[in-house]
Amino acid sequence: MFRKRRALLLEAARKNDCEIVASATPQNLFYTTGFWGDGTVIIRKDSTILLTSLLERERAKKYAKDCDVIVSKTGRSLKDLVLEHIGSKGKVCFDDVEMSLQFSLKKALKEDVMFNPNLFYSVRRIKDEEEIANIAQAGRIADKLYDYASAIIKPRMRERELAAELLSRAIKSGCDIPFYASTQNPIIVASGPNSSFPHADLTDRRLSNGDFVIIDLVIRFNGYVIDTTRTFALGRVDDEAKKVYEIVKSAQERGIEAVKPDVVAGEVDKKVRDIINVGGYGEFFVHGTGHGVGLDVHEPPSLRVDSKEVLQKNNVVTVEPGIYIPNKFGIRIEDTIIVSKRAEPFTKFPKELLIL
Repeated sequence: MFRKRRALLLEAARKNDCEIVASATPQNLFYTTGFWGDGTVIIRKDSTILLTSLLERERAKKYAKDCDVIVSKTGRSLKDLVLEHIGSKGKVCFDDVEMSLQFSLKKALKEDVMFNPNLFYSVRRIKDEEEIANIAQAGRIADKLYDYASAIIKPRMRERELAAELLSRAIKSGCDIPFYASTQNPIIVASGPNSSFPHADLTDRRLSNGDFVIIDLVIRFNGYVIDTTRTFALGRVDDEAKKVYEIVKSAQERGIEAVKPDVVAGEVDKKVRDIINVGGYGEFFVHGTGHGVGLDVHEPPSLRVDSKEVLQKNNVVTVEPGIYIPNKFGIRIEDTIIVSKRAEPFTKFPKELLIL
């Protein structure tokens, strides 16, 4: 598996006249070796080495597969070790690296180094069987978490209390919790007027009758992310809220139908956005329709209105329309989906309005 992934990366790198691929990004280390941590992987046609520190030595030896693990000696920087093992035999393609290392590499290798994180994404966006299996398992766990949430949500419960219950159960189920920069919280639990914030912060607000409650679960199984959202209603629901919910649900269904190989990502966004616009709530749909998912919470391709990216078989993307009416409520429905002739969500929890 890891050998095949490395071969695909080298094939993509050769199109940029590079003979060596290197990465210091934990996600890309994991993708190519099975080790998630601090280090640098250097991939050549005939060898792969993982350079790491004494701190990570034993963990790297335990998890890294089909590669040699080389450890920097005490007092020697990992940067110096990278420069030594890159050498001068062929042009190297790096993903993102810290500025000090980038400067040192440019100084040492001059024209024989380039930095292109998109090279890794171009390969990673097409998931292999093992990756799909991990995302599918994360989806099954997410479904169980929604079952649990629907059983415990009640008036007077605090948002933080509900989030803690779900986080605890996710971890006990074998999941890890990703973190991403656009929010302080690992999952979103937003009720009442807080649900009108697409990336709501967790608060101590108590749930009350008449609330919509958005639960956006982002959980990781064996490295791979599922990103899914359901919106629950608590107690009574007025006619406008029911109308908005049905618009979002119809838009999401249309988006899933549109997700197919060879479709331009922007066209998926347009089909979703058209339904919300016709429903009269276009100004309240304030984000793109979806994004790629994998080792990162957000990765290519992007399903937004201006996207020219073409969907490919076994891409994994979200479809997540939402309507957010300031100071009133928000509704979002989201699934993570495998791109195929008949797109299939990894999460199966019902999307009919569930009034608790």
